[in-house]
Amino acid sequence: MKQRFAIVTVTATGQKLAQQIAAVWPQPVTIYAPAKIALAPTQSIARGEFSTVLQRLFKQVDCLICIMASGIVVRTLAPVIEDKTTDPAVLVLDEQGQHVISLLSGHIGGANQWTNELATLLVADPVVTTATDTEQVQALDLLMKQLNGWYPEFKRNTKWINGLLAAKAPVYLYIEPYLRGYVDHLRGFTEVADWHALPTAGPAVIISDRTVFPKRAQTVQLIPRCNVLGIGCRKNVTIAQAQQAWLEFYQQEQLAWQSVAQIASIDKKAHEPALHYLAATFNCELTFYSAAELATAAEHYPQSAFVKKTVGVGNVAAASAEVASGQLALTPRFASQEMTFTLARLKQLQK
Repeated sequence: MKQRFAIVTVTATGQKLAQQIAAVWPQPVTIYAPAKIALAPTQSIARGEFSTVLQRLFKQVDCLICIMASGIVVRTLAPVIEDKTTDPAVLVLDEQGQHVISLLSGHIGGANQWTNELATLLVADPVVTTATDTEQVQALDLLMKQLNGWYPEFKRNTKWINGLLAAKAPVYLYIEPYLRGYVDHLRGFTEVADWHALPTAGPAVIISDRTVFPKRAQTVQLIPRCNVLGIGCRKNVTIAQAQQAWLEFYQQEQLAWQSVAQIASIDKKAHEPALHYLAATFNCELTFYSAAELATAAEHYPQSAFVKKTVGVGNVAAASAEVASGQLALTPRFASQEMTFTLARLKQLQK
């Protein structure tokens, strides 16, 4: 997904720095400056509109880069700051480009990463004050971002686990081997190779899309959104049938529903309410493919002559899962309630 970047400056010197940044930044950047100094293609900020423009950009962009005093930024944005899970990254620079400060949304918003990247480009000093970063350990919320995942009681568990990691206190971790490649490092955690090896007591994090783990005190399960659910169905299948079929499938596969990042099917099923219901329930993307797009993938799985005659391809669930995920289906065809389900794991996690 293309991310939106904006630079706001208040001086002519700052505008020159903004233009230098825009020239080397890997994604498009829009520059804003007061009308009296704005030079094309910089967007003009009318007299008296500075606060309005900065607050509007805060709600519109993914990363807001401010070349000005940090106090101006803090006071101007204070009324619109809401939550660390939704606020954009905010970076602050001095107009000489000597320091790049990660001011807001360091982990989830990406400010810490962009601060380091921008400081490298400018040969400047990155200023990152997040405890887990300064202690050079991993952070639970950063793992969640890398895995496009979910865990319960986000604020409480983030504060708890990250506090332990920053203090160099022991936090045990088990991560499914097939998920290890999605994260950059696990510094600070005490990793175990098998979840059965977790001690009976002590803080722990389990990273898995499965529901096989017994309840354990002081444990957070981080569920990555790593799976694609391919679906085939009869015409006019009901929502009640979809609910029952899913219940049977996820119990059989011992699958956490939060791990479903995408539902995929054939375009002839695009108007089936049951599919839209499941996508809304999982809060996930719903994608449809033509028979031609599914034809090659369908050859990798058993096919039905009846299904091929009806929709133009002999296998819908597995073929859709493969095309959407970029990998072969993981589970055999599951059929119930006039629906078929197949699971595949995303080759690259969505962000």
